[in-house]
Amino acid sequence: MLIIEISVACIAAGFLVLVAFLVAALQSARASLQQVNETLAHIDAKMDAISQETVKLMHSTQLIADDVQGKMKSVDSLFQSIGQVGESVSQITTSVRQVSATVSDSVRRAGDKVNRERNQAAELMEWATLGLHLWRKWQSRRQQSDSRPTKKNERDENDV
Repeated sequence: MLIIEISVACIAAGFLVLVAFLVAALQSARASLQQVNETLAHIDAKMDAISQETVKLMHSTQLIADDVQGKMKSVDSLFQSIGQVGESVSQITTSVRQVSATVSDSVRRAGDKVNRERNQAAELMEWATLGLHLWRKWQSRRQQSDSRPTKKNERDENDV
């Protein structure tokens, strides 16, 4: 029986060692779990802070998005106005081109008319010069014929 008692003592000693190691392992596990709990609590607190910051950021982002959307609507009307101004400028340019073409055509026609009238005036001046030249010639011949004594003039002089 001694063997049984020794065996039971060995088993009891082994069981005590096993229990001691299990207690130590459980204490280590408990410490690790406690540390994990503390870390999770710390993370949870930080997550709350991060969540609050995220909510604030999302709120700010929403305000910015609304502001940008409002400004985009304002810019839309500005671009529409610019488009209308562009169309007006295009219409004005077209009108100016038409007026310019009309004025250019009128000036060309007036220039042609002036040239025709100038040519007519030059012709008229030539005719007037020719007429004046003929008149002077006729006057000089008339004077020459008046200054020559004719038979009639001689008779008149003799009668006197």
